[in-house]
Amino acid sequence: MLPKFYQNCFQNVLTPAQYKMLEILIMLLQFHKTVTIEKLATVFPQPIKFESRRLSIQRFLLLPELSIQYIWFPLLKRWVKNSRQSQEKQLIFAIDRTQWRGENVFVISLIEQKRAIPVYWLLLTKRGCSNLGEQKK
Repeated sequence: MLPKFYQNCFQNVLTPAQYKMLEILIMLLQFHKTVTIEKLATVFPQPIKFESRRLSIQRFLLLPELSIQYIWFPLLKRWVKNSRQSQEKQLIFAIDRTQWRGENVFVISLIEQKRAIPVYWLLLTKRGCSNLGEQKK
């Protein structure tokens, strides 16, 4: 279901119960292809009331261990390291600012095989474009 280095990263950060919940959520997302907490809580295989399942999923998704620093950066570092070992090539990064649902989002992405993989993103508090100082930051 998940690549081995994803499993290792998640198991290093999460408790066994949290890791099992993550596995179940990923399986449900792959099967049901929905991302609302209510729909996931409806099909989540836990013998408790719907509202308790919904709150359990909500609390899980707010865990500090699931933050970008603990999960995404180690995964990305490992992925880039494996990619560079298999093929000696340059890394290409793209910087973009976009408007999404009324939010001004600044994104840095790694370009890999004609795909942009988000490395870091930041919600800007102002409207409009970012300047060079903000991009360097």
